[in-house]
Amino acid sequence: MLINYATLFGLIAVAIVLFPGFLVVDRWWRERIYELSGKVILITGGSRGLGLVMARQLADAGARVAICARDEAELERARTELEQRGGDIFALTCDVTEQTQVKQLVQQTRDHFGAIDILINNAGTDIVGPLENLTMQDYDDLMKLHFWAPLYTTYAVLPEMQARKAGRIVNISSVGGKMASPHMVGYCASKFALVGLSEGMRTELAKDGIAVTTVCPGLIHTGVVDHAIMKGQNRKEYAWFSIGDSLPFLSASAEKVSRATIAGLRRGAAEVIVPFPTWLSVKFYGLFPELSTNLFGLFNKLLPKPGGMGEKRAFGKDSHSAWAPSWLTYLSDRAAERNNEHPVTEPKLATVVKPVGTVDKSLTQRSTSQEPQKQLEADQVQGLEPAIVEDEQSAFPFINVSQAPSEVQTCLSDIQDTLGIPWKPANWRAYAMYPAVMQLFWQRLKPATQAESFLEDAIAITEQVYRDTYDWYQPGYQIDVDEAQRRHIQRELGAFSFGNPQLLIQQIALSKVLAGEIVGQDGKTEIRRGPHAYRHPEIQFIGEQLAQEVSTELQRVYQDLKQTLGVPFVNSDYQALAHWSAFFIPVWEEIKRWRDRPEYELLKQAIIQRAEEAASRLRPAVVIGEQEVRDLLENPEDFEQIQQKVQMFNDVLPELIIQNALFHQRLTVDQSALSETS
Repeated sequence: MLINYATLFGLIAVAIVLFPGFLVVDRWWRERIYELSGKVILITGGSRGLGLVMARQLADAGARVAICARDEAELERARTELEQRGGDIFALTCDVTEQTQVKQLVQQTRDHFGAIDILINNAGTDIVGPLENLTMQDYDDLMKLHFWAPLYTTYAVLPEMQARKAGRIVNISSVGGKMASPHMVGYCASKFALVGLSEGMRTELAKDGIAVTTVCPGLIHTGVVDHAIMKGQNRKEYAWFSIGDSLPFLSASAEKVSRATIAGLRRGAAEVIVPFPTWLSVKFYGLFPELSTNLFGLFNKLLPKPGGMGEKRAFGKDSHSAWAPSWLTYLSDRAAERNNEHPVTEPKLATVVKPVGTVDKSLTQRSTSQEPQKQLEADQVQGLEPAIVEDEQSAFPFINVSQAPSEVQTCLSDIQDTLGIPWKPANWRAYAMYPAVMQLFWQRLKPATQAESFLEDAIAITEQVYRDTYDWYQPGYQIDVDEAQRRHIQRELGAFSFGNPQLLIQQIALSKVLAGEIVGQDGKTEIRRGPHAYRHPEIQFIGEQLAQEVSTELQRVYQDLKQTLGVPFVNSDYQALAHWSAFFIPVWEEIKRWRDRPEYELLKQAIIQRAEEAASRLRPAVVIGEQEVRDLLENPEDFEQIQQKVQMFNDVLPELIIQNALFHQRLTVDQSALSETS
């Protein structure tokens, strides 16, 4: 038999040329044949970071998405954002390392949406530090979250998927589950375990029509670094970790990783490794394991040595330095703003699996069927009268945030997030007594507040105050403050020094527009990307009623503050400092004497002038008509009360800005004196 080798080689060549095209077409077809619209998807760790980004994209595709996390406040922010995008969202608190809670999570999701079509095991964390500073507890915590939690959720959804002969499971592992990185041994060990679990389950569940996909992303700038746990020399560990997380070309955005993950989910891929440099690294590691580990060994020599805090833990947000955050971490810092990574709070164990921001449908249906007219009337009345917090001494009305209507809570949270401050400002809580007016004010001010130039003007005010007070303020006797207290007070003063100038510029703009002026200039501007005081935890306050229980001396000081500043309430700045009364009370008495100095008054006038100039530069321009406001009020005469409140905050904010600087300088002087003494 004669073989026509020319024809054979030609066919082989054609096959070689066409084969990549066939793979591309096959991939394209499988991604589109699986429809996401209407699918029920459960995402663990879906309140922030990559999980939240996937929830956005899946909700946009028409899926019905359930998300879970331990932090209820985080979940509520995520749920609100996703529902505003038009998504069908169910949010539940759950600690996925507890099997009992996982079973409840899955059952409540089924009760709400029906059968779960897709499970995405995404919850995770990082512990960064040298081997010598890791403890058995670190390994145990990482294995619970990265191995046992996905196992619990998978076994909870499996029976129903197997019965239907259909389902998708996606396990978000890491490049650390393919090759081990130094200073992340515990993390990599747990991710290797997840890769093994995921790949093994894929082979066994294929017969049941269930596709299991293992996702191993490389460096992602999600903004998660402030939530990571640092050990040893924590500031140096945070610096290399956060800078690496932001490296262009080598790292990928959360949006890119999410798109690749969802594409892999739709085609039922065995594995997704993204970005491309990470894919190359994994292949190189597989081909040359000895060379790869030797290179990692060289890299390990450049990393921080054991020591520092030793086995203690510190969040990334408590490990900042001159290196990070900085321009080197810009990509990660920017992603943190987008992906609900702020504020960073101590993780709380969810003791109860419960829906967030939803109402029990069965109760609603029962009450509607029994008393339709009464229910309709209740719905119409609900939310018209916002809950008020009134201090017995001042009788000054503020909105009670926890009991306020959802639209008020959303607006206050948006104000807080946009300004980058870890508290709900008193002026906005006062305006929230007129919810429609508050929302109008914020709608008109927000575009200008988001501008980079707005933030620069606010920071310039703070810098001016610190320079001027340094020239003339001379503190008196020394007050002992230990290092831990000093750092905590400095962080909180820094947050107020960052936020109050922004509030003042807003206040001056409001007072002018309510007087009939147009404030600012038309035109577009660059979106702010500067420092963000919201990196710090939520601030705890001692309110006026609680002060009565703490001590008579603190109660007296609160009365003195109101009388001295001429306002009917104690501002948040002082309610925060009151936690350190041994420092706060004597320094307040000292600052009160300096308040009568001409330098103080001159600086106050300079702040107001600078804030007025900043208001005149707002972009875009702010326009609010008097009649527009009156039309939103049940009693149009309340317009004058709103104007009075605006003016009151105009008067008090410059004083708060100066006094925060004086408190800060007093703290610095005390620390310098202690250092010299030692």
